[in-house]
Parts: sequence; C-alpha cells; structure tokens
Amino acid sequence: MAYADALSEEQVEARVRALPGWEVEEGRTLRRTYRLPHLPAAIFAVHVAGIQDELNHHSDLTLGYDTLSVAITTHAAGGRLTGKDFDLAARIQAVAPGHGAE
Repeated sequence: MAYADALSEEQVEARVRALPGWEVEEGRTLRRTYRLPHLPAAIFAVHVAGIQDELNHHSDLTLGYDTLSVAITTHAAGGRLTGKDFDLAARIQAVAPGHGAE
C-alpha cells in the first residue's frame, strides 16, 4: 500500500487556491515563506515540527533572520504532491497567526 497517492495537476491547482500565500514550484514542492521576528520564527518552527511529528509527515524548514520558509513534498510518492502535503500546509496555515507570522 502506498504512503500517499500523488495528486493530479488539477487537484494540486484547486488545493493550492485554498491556501493563500502558498505556491507550487515545478509541480513538486509546496512552499511558503512566513515573515516574523527571529525568536518568534524559531518558536513557530518548533510548533511546526510538532505538527509534522503528529502527522508523520515532514517538511524542510529554513529559519532566517526574520523568516521561516516551509517546503513540502512527498518523497514516498516520487517527489510529487499528495493530500498529506496539503494537510500539513493547512495545519501550518492555521497556527501561523498565533505566532504573528505573515
């Protein structure tokens, strides 16, 4: 049984429209950069890491001076986007305002 099935291009386009600020790169990576001060960004990164553990689906996080960048893909689906990617992005999107992330 597959970890997750890859979404069609149409499904990806529909799902990304529901996530303001997120974009799809090369049809394979769901990405968003949040702006917020460094210490709150680090705390936000720890919160995201906890969500990832809960969902058993992990992204690449890049902490910058005043940013937290998130890049999500499903390696087990050949580096294609799946519902798991969008579920994770939606969870991150839901908690971002509580961290002051824009």
